[in-house]
Amino acid sequence: MKPVPRPRGGLPSRRSLLAGALMGGACLAGTGLLGGCASSSSAEDETRVQLWHLFTGGDGGVFQAMMDDVDAQNPGVAIDPVVLTWGGPYYTKLAMSSVGGRSPDLAVMHATRVIGYAPGGLLDTWDLDRLAEHGVTPEMFPALLWDKCVLDGRLYAVPLDFHAFLLFYNTELCESAGLLDAEGGVVGLDSPEGFLAAGRALAEVTGGQGISYGYTGDGAQVCRMFWSLYAQTGATCTLTPGHRAVIDREQAVRVTAFVKEMLDGTVAEADMDYGGAVASFSTGRTAMTFMGNWELQSFLKAEVPFDAMAMPAVFGTPATFGDCHVFVLPRQSEVDERRRDAAYEVVAGMLKSSLQWADGGHTPADLSITESAAYRELVPQAHYAEVMDQAVFEPAAWFTGSGSDFQARVAEVMQACWLSGTLTPEQAVDGLIDRLDTMLAQTPPS
Repeated sequence: MKPVPRPRGGLPSRRSLLAGALMGGACLAGTGLLGGCASSSSAEDETRVQLWHLFTGGDGGVFQAMMDDVDAQNPGVAIDPVVLTWGGPYYTKLAMSSVGGRSPDLAVMHATRVIGYAPGGLLDTWDLDRLAEHGVTPEMFPALLWDKCVLDGRLYAVPLDFHAFLLFYNTELCESAGLLDAEGGVVGLDSPEGFLAAGRALAEVTGGQGISYGYTGDGAQVCRMFWSLYAQTGATCTLTPGHRAVIDREQAVRVTAFVKEMLDGTVAEADMDYGGAVASFSTGRTAMTFMGNWELQSFLKAEVPFDAMAMPAVFGTPATFGDCHVFVLPRQSEVDERRRDAAYEVVAGMLKSSLQWADGGHTPADLSITESAAYRELVPQAHYAEVMDQAVFEPAAWFTGSGSDFQARVAEVMQACWLSGTLTPEQAVDGLIDRLDTMLAQTPPS
């Protein structure tokens, strides 16, 4: 597979756009970035690979342990990690590194952001034959994840995991409410009416609310809930530049109304942020919470009796919203083949070590890991391994995806319905459609 050709006539407009955006914010400062320190006296035959990532806290520790394993197992390669803030700042800096000719050898990003970066020449493509030489082939991954990394027939990313929006539940409280089956799984959540009834039964047990959902001021949490439930209705959303959004308004309204009904103060509190949801579940004040799998360690440390499951199929079709951390090759104006090959070696090594990645709650993308006996022994991780078969992503467009500004625009209208009540479900969905159409009317960077 050939590298992405550099457009003639200078840098593409996407780079100019991102460069202008960065001028008003933080600029790359080289040594000012957080990262691992390189040895001052590396062996002459050691190839150093600079790897940018966005993992901090527990995830950061696990990711560092994986990199240490790769270093130990590949004496000729040394990883120099650089840690940057998750979200907009990370993606802006990653783009500007390509613009300024200071790209890292390797970087982590979300699969949903690939469609916005690849067309502008900000990413180099992966060579399938070269990957195969390092033991990485398409058959190693679920098709849903692999296909998300391919654009116009070219592979722009290699999946590390699927990180999902799950339902965590307190096993003791759910048992008291009569919601557990003989195997310890939750029952009765497979319809809007059943789910709300379960929430009220749990509220009787807790003496407060049954469920916590932290979303206020958090566009990512709003989108995780909305698009997950929307996909469960069987509806789709297609976003094509220059055209109006193709979205099932009736089903979108149905989902929006359901969430508003859930946030009635009994089933769930209407005014709760992300931290409040984590705290309420961790202390047993609520019996269930909608949360990303990355909070697994938080609940383990809280020592609350819990389990986890894929999003319940409230609207009939199993669908769990999430995203995929992927490895990408930021565009290099002049590729050092020795370092490029080392980057391939690092990715292969990280995939082989990804059983550790499951400690953070993530579901490894490598099927040889998730189908292994060792993975099946992990609880609750093994209980939601099916999320990779029912994965749904945010509708694909150059302006959507994890950490995008557009998520905040979705939150504006949904929060106005769910929290303040200033918008009806119908008005909130019309506001969403209007925002989608406005962005689609703009010329995408190229």
